[in-house]
Amino acid sequence: MPAARNGAVWLIVLLLAVFLAGAWEVMVAPLITGEVYPPYSSLRTDPLGAKALFESLSEQPGLNVTRLYKARSPLDSETTLLILGVDSFAWTKAPRQVADDYERLVPKGGRIVIAFLPAVAPKAESNAGAIEEQWHVRFRYRKASTQEERNTGAMPRDSALYFELDPEWRVLAERQGNAAIVQRNLAGGTLVLVGDSFPLSNQGLSYSSNAALIARLMGPAKRVLFDENQFGVSETGSAAVLIRKYRLQTAIGMLLAIAGLFIWHSSSSFLPPRADTRAAPLTGRDSHDGLAALLRRNIPVSQLLPACEKEWNRSAPQRARAEVVQAEIQQWTGRDPAAGYRAICRVLTERK
Repeated sequence: MPAARNGAVWLIVLLLAVFLAGAWEVMVAPLITGEVYPPYSSLRTDPLGAKALFESLSEQPGLNVTRLYKARSPLDSETTLLILGVDSFAWTKAPRQVADDYERLVPKGGRIVIAFLPAVAPKAESNAGAIEEQWHVRFRYRKASTQEERNTGAMPRDSALYFELDPEWRVLAERQGNAAIVQRNLAGGTLVLVGDSFPLSNQGLSYSSNAALIARLMGPAKRVLFDENQFGVSETGSAAVLIRKYRLQTAIGMLLAIAGLFIWHSSSSFLPPRADTRAAPLTGRDSHDGLAALLRRNIPVSQLLPACEKEWNRSAPQRARAEVVQAEIQQWTGRDPAAGYRAICRVLTERK
């Protein structure tokens, strides 16, 4: 029985360990690597993320770098808002209201940097959208090469996007003779559009870190906000957010380890196992065996026949031939009481 119980406990421990390992791979590991977040999120550590840029800016003295998990609010003159991973095709088709929302963020002199996802040229050019007409900029795409057409469906490393500008725009960087990063004054602040955003990714920074370009993008800011709310990553006060915010992963791991040790301690005995007695036959005693054992413990063998005589006289003090019985008792006292008892029984039977 103990062996079967220990086997069941260890099976439960094994299943629990498999469950925890699976839960780690499904829920925790993607959060650590950031693979659950969209490309160019500052929470991703893989090549498609922007966590390297976030951490690099965080190490700069006098620069406050944080993530924005709430709705956007107006920016002051010392704040730069980074909006990374924007789909250029969907963005140009947005209504005029979107452009108005951007303009309401910068009246106090704030700076907005919008970096678009690397894109390949569409098969057909679309008409100018409301944002393009309002800001006097045109989104154009270089013709895709044979290799780029073959890789359609995967995010390219080099974006085909470039801009055609009106005079109010200023070119910060070019690619293949076309404007790749542009800037203009907007509603009292500054707007920057980044068409070739690969240099801002983790992989791009590992290949070549253009510190001068990044400094020009940030401008004279003392505070940089990475907009994560646009990816659907908002601060809701959930348990996962609190664990990540206060770095409680280690504490939770220790609690799980203590729980495992407790289960192991409860299921294992440090004493040597007891011998298995299930194969030994079980024997019982009837009423005669019990009476014999009681007599053996309380009456010596030499006094057994006198005790029988005493009880016999008490039950029938006027019996005939009592002298013969006493004579037999005296003869057998100190000898074999069983043989004396049988002899007395024969005398009494003969007299009857």
